[in-house]
Amino acid sequence: MSNTKSKSKAKPNSTARNKGSSQRMLIEREDLSQFKGVYISMSELIGLQASHAKLDLTGQRKSLATMSGMHRSSFRGRGIDFDEVRQYAPGDDIRHIDWRVTARTGKTHTKLYHEERERPVYLVIDQRQSMFFGTKDAFKSVVAARTAAYLAWAARDHGDRVGGFLFNDTEVLKVRPKEGKRGIQQFFRTLIQFNQTLPARETKASQSSSSIRAAIEGLQQVVKPGSLVFVISDFHGFDDIALQHLALIAKHSDMIAAHISDPMEQRLPATGSYGFTDGTRNIKLNTGNRELRKRFRTRYIEQHIRIKEQLTRIGVPTIDINTGQSISTALAESLGMKSRKRKHR
Repeated sequence: MSNTKSKSKAKPNSTARNKGSSQRMLIEREDLSQFKGVYISMSELIGLQASHAKLDLTGQRKSLATMSGMHRSSFRGRGIDFDEVRQYAPGDDIRHIDWRVTARTGKTHTKLYHEERERPVYLVIDQRQSMFFGTKDAFKSVVAARTAAYLAWAARDHGDRVGGFLFNDTEVLKVRPKEGKRGIQQFFRTLIQFNQTLPARETKASQSSSSIRAAIEGLQQVVKPGSLVFVISDFHGFDDIALQHLALIAKHSDMIAAHISDPMEQRLPATGSYGFTDGTRNIKLNTGNRELRKRFRTRYIEQHIRIKEQLTRIGVPTIDINTGQSISTALAESLGMKSRKRKHR
């Protein structure tokens, strides 16, 4: 799919704050199938719940640990609370022996702990103008939303609360983590509003940089130790200040970056003349210059490597997802799948 489609799809003028007109647009677009790939709908996000990809958010992460340079092979998981002290039994973890009680009673005792029932899962989702682009199956903004939906349903299956931060070029909105399907649907409604009011408009580079920085800074202020954080973005405008905030969060929480891209950003198409539009202006791109294609490809590789190396240094692994591939497959290959427990031996 080409970005050319954005011109004929819609020309919304409302913002996320203009609730009346925004809601009317959401209803109208919900019934128009030709918007698929350009805008998301509630039915689409709900439908991803039935996906065969049952992602594992708690299991071993050897591949991601290798990618990020981490020495551990699993996430921190949920928080651990002290429960009680009882007499040691075969099979108990010797690291949990309570030596004070053991010395006082003359019998070996061990401490018991239990996991917190739930933990917050934060989804930081980029819906800036740079995401309103696509040349394959969907725009990057849609792929980011679908990725968030897969992760939200996986978190719900594990009994975790889902919340996060949504941001475009001018706004950052915090969604407090809530549990259950109702909490996820509320999160989706906010995400859809951000996505469907994403028009083609003039945006200054400074705005994009400041909004991603503000979203991550806001996350740092509310995220609790032991949380699981996914940052879903194309990372345009990602700078040292944003990196510093991520580094502070990564010290006490598990974090994964989902880097969203489009094949056209990675390399120019074969020699030819191609038309593009941002919904207002039309341009022609001639890719016949071999040196131009080479410089374009080199620039992307250098930027991608730089972002990945920056995240690796602070222990944040990266999952690459582009608009032309299966999101569920990309996530499953990186995060793993839940094993199906057999009812019989």
